[in-house]
This record gives sequence, C-alpha cells and structure tokens, in this order.
Amino acid sequence: MEIRDGKKFTGYMKGVRKRTLEVLAQIPADKEQWRLGEGMSPIDIMIHIAQTEQALWGSALKTGKAGPLPQPTPEQQSTLVAALEFAAQIRKQNEDYWSGLGEVELSAEIVGPTGDRIMLSRWLMLAPEHEIHHRSFLHAYRKIWGMAPHPIYGLTLEGLKEMLKQ
Repeated sequence: MEIRDGKKFTGYMKGVRKRTLEVLAQIPADKEQWRLGEGMSPIDIMIHIAQTEQALWGSALKTGKAGPLPQPTPEQQSTLVAALEFAAQIRKQNEDYWSGLGEVELSAEIVGPTGDRIMLSRWLMLAPEHEIHHRSFLHAYRKIWGMAPHPIYGLTLEGLKEMLKQ
C-alpha cells in the first residue's frame, strides 16, 4: 500500500473502522467488560485503538512527532457505547488531519515514538494494521463465547468453502 493522498487514506481508514464497528456491534452487553485473563475487555480494545491511533498516526503528528495517549474519563470507559463515542471524537480529529495531507506532507519525515525518523506516508501504513490486529482479538473473543464467526466482506470461511465447491 502506498499512501499518496490524504483523502484516499481517510476513505480507506473509514472502511477499516466500519468493519471494526460491525464486529463491536455484535458484542453482547454482558460481555463488554469480559477479559481473557489479564487481557483487555472489548471496551479496553476500542479505547486502545482510538488512543494509539491519535498518538501515533493521527492529528498528534501535526507537531512532526508522536504525541501522548489521550486519556478517557471513567465514564467513557464504563460502557461500550461510551467508548465508541470517545473513539468517534478522536477519529473525527484524525480524519480532518489525514484529509488535509498532500504529497509534501506525506513525503516529510516524522519522529516515531522510538525517536527514529520515518517518512509520514510509510508510517501511516501501520495505522490500519494496528486496528485490524486488535479487531482480531474481538473475533477470538466471539469464538471463545461460542458465537458464530462474523463475516468479512459478506463471507465466512464456511461460506467460502461452500461457494468454492460449486
């Protein structure tokens, strides 16, 4: 994936978030706070996705370097709906930032959290990977809870296998 246009990247990230929200919409209310051992709950996962996106790939980069993690209030951590509202506020700021990125900004170097310099367009490629990585936790939770797999692009593995038999 090569990022050359901030508006197109914003559109791509909207699709990534749409698929994450589809999975989160099917989390039963009694499982919002559920954790696998010391792991994160579905609420924690959404907050983490939003915080990290803001600090590493979002509007915090206006300064040319990764920023601090935005901290949710206790209320924003209390329910999945509240966590989604927190994430939506952050996403709006990030989409505004990404949409304004042109070739000059995308080819500029930023300083990552480790202090290394990297071209912004290359650094932004990690943003969707991070969200998809954490979405996979939600899929695993669903499996542990005995729920049916959530389709991706309208297909489940079982459905795909059936289609390919024909």
